[in-house]
Amino acid sequence: MLGSGDGGNIIKLRGLPFSTTIEDVLDFLTDVNVLNGKEGVHLTEVRPGRPSGECFVEVESQQDVEEALKKDKENMGKRYIEVFSTDRQDMEWALNAMKQSENGFDTLPVVNDDMGVVKLRGLPFGCSKDEVIQFFNGIQVAPEGVHLLSDNTGRASGEAYVYFIDKQGAQDALSRDREKIGHRYIEVFLSSPDEVRAYAARIDIGMRSSRGYRPTPYDRNERFGGRFASRGRTSFGRGGSGGYGAARGGLRRSSGLHCVHMRGLPFKASPQDIAYFFKPIRPVNITILYDSSGRPSGEADVEFECHDDAMRAMRRDKNNMDHRYIELFLNSSPGGGGGAFKSNRNFRNY
Repeated sequence: MLGSGDGGNIIKLRGLPFSTTIEDVLDFLTDVNVLNGKEGVHLTEVRPGRPSGECFVEVESQQDVEEALKKDKENMGKRYIEVFSTDRQDMEWALNAMKQSENGFDTLPVVNDDMGVVKLRGLPFGCSKDEVIQFFNGIQVAPEGVHLLSDNTGRASGEAYVYFIDKQGAQDALSRDREKIGHRYIEVFLSSPDEVRAYAARIDIGMRSSRGYRPTPYDRNERFGGRFASRGRTSFGRGGSGGYGAARGGLRRSSGLHCVHMRGLPFKASPQDIAYFFKPIRPVNITILYDSSGRPSGEADVEFECHDDAMRAMRRDKNNMDHRYIELFLNSSPGGGGGAFKSNRNFRNY
């Protein structure tokens, strides 16, 4: 349960060892008053059982925030930890995204051939199962009938399968195609139990064959060749029915939306950091670009709902993220989407 603070006294830790516990965080923050003790520490995961290396901590006062910031770049074990101030909106956004990733298929879903199934595309970041059920208000969704999907990094893909008690329910659900959740138009496609089972089987195989721990830039260990010798991440070229695919080199289409290209990002920048950089403007898609070795290139493409949002986003040009100033390049026009960016880099969608 989140604490009862006013939202202004929250810090974020990044670079935590994957074995970190709440007690480890409290020990690290000696002399900092954490709101409600253990309940004020929120460790995050990219998917169940896979820690993100980040956590949010609610503290009692601004003085505690300042005390915590003194711990920036101190060690926890062999890892140096980044500490910075954030706010409740950032924390709740990340925690909602984590809840979304918990809905992946750890086992085959309970779906039978009599059920109707649709697939959704274009869900906003942090969309909850309850919001999906409300989207289909008046149409009976089956119990536990919403599965929010994640990509192979464990982050929300913007897609979901929704099961109805019968096939007529799925037919009725098609009437909601292009209606909105928040500011996003949602696409609704007819699916089937067989498609769901096939998807779940692919996810199961992918999880069992995934690689283990790799060193990160926060490891202080000379045998890894220094601070930024390895990001512990690789590029991929996965397409898929959701339209959020990745490719090596070539042309990156902006799906008819309005795009702003970012240059100069810290190599550790996450999609949450990029979304926070543009707030209160909400991106609809974030693509972090990677070089040919699979390392972050310091560039990203960020898509917005309309040209006006993209123009507002451009006001952030030359602003800082951490200690880096960010260059922005507009790829949008009033009458339509921004076309495409040419890139020789790999990319991942979030």
